[in-house]
Amino acid sequence: MTTLAATDRDTPADVLCAVVASREAARLAEVGSMIAAIEWADMHPAESLTHAATVPGTDRAIAIAGDGAPLVAEFALVELATALGRSAESARIWLGATMEIRFRLPRIWHALTHGSLEPWRARQIAAETIALPSGGADWVDAQVAHVAHTVGPAQLRRTVAEAVRRFDPDLAYEAAVAAAEDRHVTIHDREIIGGCVAMTAVLDVADARDLEAAVAKGAHEMLLHGSIGSLDVRRAQALGEIARHELALDLGAEGTGRDATVYIHVDRGALDAEYGDPAVARVEGGDFLIDIDRMREWLSVRGTRVSIRPVIDLEDDRISGGYGPSEVLREQVVLRDGRCVFPHCNRAARRADLDHIEPYASGGDTASSNLAPLCRLHHRAKTHGGWSYTTGAPGEYAWFGPHGQSFFTTRATTSPLAPPRQRTRP
Repeated sequence: MTTLAATDRDTPADVLCAVVASREAARLAEVGSMIAAIEWADMHPAESLTHAATVPGTDRAIAIAGDGAPLVAEFALVELATALGRSAESARIWLGATMEIRFRLPRIWHALTHGSLEPWRARQIAAETIALPSGGADWVDAQVAHVAHTVGPAQLRRTVAEAVRRFDPDLAYEAAVAAAEDRHVTIHDREIIGGCVAMTAVLDVADARDLEAAVAKGAHEMLLHGSIGSLDVRRAQALGEIARHELALDLGAEGTGRDATVYIHVDRGALDAEYGDPAVARVEGGDFLIDIDRMREWLSVRGTRVSIRPVIDLEDDRISGGYGPSEVLREQVVLRDGRCVFPHCNRAARRADLDHIEPYASGGDTASSNLAPLCRLHHRAKTHGGWSYTTGAPGEYAWFGPHGQSFFTTRATTSPLAPPRQRTRP
C-alpha cells in the first residue's frame, strides 16, 4: 500500500503554498523535458541517415512539425517515446508540437521557456498552426504571443483562419466551402465503453427529419415485437438496423449487411447466467468488457455468423516447422500477449507481425517461446534500430535499447529495469 509521508504543514496557507510550489515544479519539469527533446532531435537530424533510402525497413527521416521545421530520424523518436513513457503515436504528436513551437513559433517558445506560458497552452496553439505555411505560422505567433496565456480555442481558430486567408488562398477557399457545408457524421470509435460508442452529426434539416422518422418508426416496431428496452435504447438499435438494411441491399439478397469481425472471450460459467445476472465477457480491440446480455443482443442480430474457437492453452509451448507459424500457433501468441510487446506500445497483436526473438536464421525456433507480436514500426526498430529483447515466463519480456535503456513488459504493463544494461549499436 502506498502511503504519503508526514509533512510539517500545519495551516491551510502552508498547504496552498505547497500546491503552488508543486505546480511550478511540474511546469519546470515539463518545460525541461521539452527542451531535452529538442536537444535529442538535434542529435538525430535527417542528415544523420545515410542508408535509409536504399535499405527497406531501416531508419528514415520523417516530418512531424510544420513546413520549415527539421525532419527527425524515426528510430530516434522510438527511443524518445520509451524515455517519455509514451506510445510511438503519442510521442510523435508531443514532439511534433514541441518542434512546432521551437522552430516555427519563436515568440511562443520564448514565453514558454521564460515562465509566462503553460506548456499545455503552447501545445494547443502549435496544434492549430502545424498545417499552416511558414509565413502563416509566424503571423499567428505574432498575433497571439502577447495573449497566449489567456487565448481561448474560438479566438485561436479565428486567428488561424485569418492566417489561412492571408497566406494560403487555396486552402482558404476549401475552408470556406467546408464552413458553408458543415455536415458530418462522426463515430467516436476510439472511446468504447461497455461495447458502446458515441456519435455526433450535423445534417441537412430535411435529411435529419427523414432520419428521425425512420428511427422513430424502427423503435416503435421493436416495441410491438416485444422489446423491453427503453425508448433511447430502441432508437439506437433502430439506427443500427437501418444501417444493416442498407448494406444488405448493396450486398444482394444473400448479404447479411453486417461486415465486422469481433472476438469475444467468455468463461463457460458466464454462458449459464440468467438475464440480468452480473456476468461479463471481454472483447478484443481495446480489451473492454460487455455484459452477457449485451453479447446475446449482438449475437441475435439478423444475419450474424458465430464461430466458436477451441480453447488454446496459453502456457503450452507449440512449435511449427519452417519459418511461418501455424494458424493455431499464431492465435496462441496473439491471445497470450494481446498487443505489440515493445515498451509502451498499445497496437493490437492481431494486426502485428510475429517476430522471432532469436532470429530464425540463427537457429531460433518458430515456437511459442520464441515468438512475440511486434507492430511494423517496432519490428523495424528491433531489426535495424539496435533494440533487442529476451523472454522468461510466457508473455514477459526484457527489452534493451541502444543507449542503455532497459524495460520489462507484460501484456498490461511497461516498467523500467534497474540497473540499465549498457549496450552499443551493432
